[in-house]
Amino acid sequence: MKILCPIDFSSVSVRAAEWISLFLNDVGGGQITFLHCMETQHRSSIFNHIDDMLKENATRDLQELLKRLHEVTSDVEYDYHIVRAEPKEYIVSYARHKHYDWIVTGTKGLTALKDVTVGSVTEHCIMKSGKPVLTIPESAEYSQMKTIVMGVDNKLINDKEVLKPVYSICNVYDAEIKLVHIKTMDNDALNRDEGYEGYFRDLNYELVSIPKSGTISQTLSQYAEENEADILVMIHHRKNWFQEMFNRSVTKMELFELDKPLLVLSD
Repeated sequence: MKILCPIDFSSVSVRAAEWISLFLNDVGGGQITFLHCMETQHRSSIFNHIDDMLKENATRDLQELLKRLHEVTSDVEYDYHIVRAEPKEYIVSYARHKHYDWIVTGTKGLTALKDVTVGSVTEHCIMKSGKPVLTIPESAEYSQMKTIVMGVDNKLINDKEVLKPVYSICNVYDAEIKLVHIKTMDNDALNRDEGYEGYFRDLNYELVSIPKSGTISQTLSQYAEENEADILVMIHHRKNWFQEMFNRSVTKMELFELDKPLLVLSD
């Protein structure tokens, strides 16, 4: 498995780096590339030496991080890439060009303006990359997963290959997966994709339907908390309730302040 992990050396992004390293080591190993984007600025060339200094600092910090990660993992290969570029567009382009399997970020985004741009980079990756995006909150401690909560709606899954990350987690950890449909005023019944029985036939799964309480993200996070879930999974269809969550800034704030890792699959 190839993982792209953007990093800006904030405590949030470092926690994501540590979490995904331990996870990948547990599931059989793979490769992680740490991508550090230095923001582009239009300024006189006389300040280029500052960029050189920033790149040197980033290189030193990455080498120190890799040294620490090598001490706790044995089956993960690491490399890094430092570039002067705007993060949102570059991360998505780089992930596609280099054929990474997942993108992993921290849940607070990669900018200092958290009150204005919470999740902006992560949101862009989810909407534009077509890759599974795993977001790790700063408070998350890595542990082997026993319970997965996955939000589902009435949309048919176009390609069951989108579920491969869930299969991998379930098979490695022998985890239980709870497929959760949230009932709303306009839709009180789950006309579920009949393929679910086939998709999860060989796994330990339960399909449940619960009433909406507050926002969708609040309802799911509360259910995940009550059931001691280790990770929350959502499927991003175009124009579904997940898309609606991103159209409201308040819900964006709530979504990216979950205290559980969030894996978003792109269908």
